[in-house]
Amino acid sequence: MRVKQVEVRALCHATEDPEKIKAALSFLTGSEKIYEEDLEGFYGEPIILMKVKENGKPAELLFKKITSDVENKKRLLQDLDLRIEGWKLHLRLDKQQLVMGKISVASGDNTVKLVVVAGGRAEKGGSKEFFAGLLGDGS
Repeated sequence: MRVKQVEVRALCHATEDPEKIKAALSFLTGSEKIYEEDLEGFYGEPIILMKVKENGKPAELLFKKITSDVENKKRLLQDLDLRIEGWKLHLRLDKQQLVMGKISVASGDNTVKLVVVAGGRAEKGGSKEFFAGLLGDGS
């Protein structure tokens, strides 16, 4: 197994429809099991933290779903060094695009955050080489 786990996290602010965010996470992960935690913002506004954690084969399929888009692959490879922490790859998806059914790697605040955990640590090379290989760049 090459991808061990993918954790998906999204914040749903008071101005957003929680059902739309849940539907977007279900579209992305294929899971209806979305953990929700009620939080409070700096000024007391309600925020809902939504999380989905996929392991094993579902995690691999989720990673493939995101990286099947050529533009997403390019964006991830462009700054791969900045996205890697140990054997974890950090990435963000545009939340508004996801609500509309498009998976688009993004940066900024209004995003869905993902952490991809590598499962193939025994392979030759370091984590950068590992993730570059998963993204189809042999360099």
